[in-house]
Amino acid sequence: MIKNDEQVKELITKNIEKYGNSEDTNKLLTIILKFSEKYSFVENQTYPRPSHPLETKRKSPYYTLIAIILSLRTTLENETKAVNSFMSKYRSITDVLEADEEEMGEIIKVAGMPKKKTKTIVMLSEYIQKYYNGNIWNMRGESISETRERLLNLPGVGDKSADCMLELGFDMPSMVVDINVFRTISRIFGEKWAEKPDFSDKKQIAVVKNKLENILPQDCLMYQIAHTMILLHGKNVCKSQCKCEKCFVTEYCNFYKKRNINFEQLKLTNMEEI
Repeated sequence: MIKNDEQVKELITKNIEKYGNSEDTNKLLTIILKFSEKYSFVENQTYPRPSHPLETKRKSPYYTLIAIILSLRTTLENETKAVNSFMSKYRSITDVLEADEEEMGEIIKVAGMPKKKTKTIVMLSEYIQKYYNGNIWNMRGESISETRERLLNLPGVGDKSADCMLELGFDMPSMVVDINVFRTISRIFGEKWAEKPDFSDKKQIAVVKNKLENILPQDCLMYQIAHTMILLHGKNVCKSQCKCEKCFVTEYCNFYKKRNINFEQLKLTNMEEI
């Protein structure tokens, strides 16, 4: 369990020493280490979960799942308010199953779509109660693929939500590829779509996910750290309109190098024409 940002840097450094013989692994871990010097891991862990750095947010994976549902199509601020209100009101899955749905909708409405989210929460809670004796830990199988299959059977849970539960709720190494991770990694490794990444293209997403899972050490803490660091860089620097002039890892970025080579070639061509 990570409790502070110094432990994050120490873990990354140890993994570089252990797995750095692989060029891609060394490159990615070095980038993540540089990110960790700029961004805080501890301060950017939003979902409650068993291994949360802050003791007050160490909760059952059931609440990780609830937080994932509430986070859909809302802001981080509103998600946090809704999750905190939900956890204060409902202390167990039994409380949820006995709850008045209209009241639950009022409690979580700050996160948007209260009727739809309430229905999803109740349905998945009923499913867990029926098939797993009300204990979400019983969903955790011996393998990632087995656990993923079980999660995908839950109402309202898709691929990304399943990855979030695997990585955060159950501490299993399955990389979450959100739009920021997708865009940043596509550019760093110079995928052919790096100029215009298409997050609606499942094949592109699968390539990025597989690349990360093949490069990273199979350690859940490293997955959590990598996901957080890459996401934060995507939100702050490697945006849809990338801010390469503010980026501090351009020396490792294939997209940046290729774009600069093309720019230099264009300048030379123009000079020759003059």
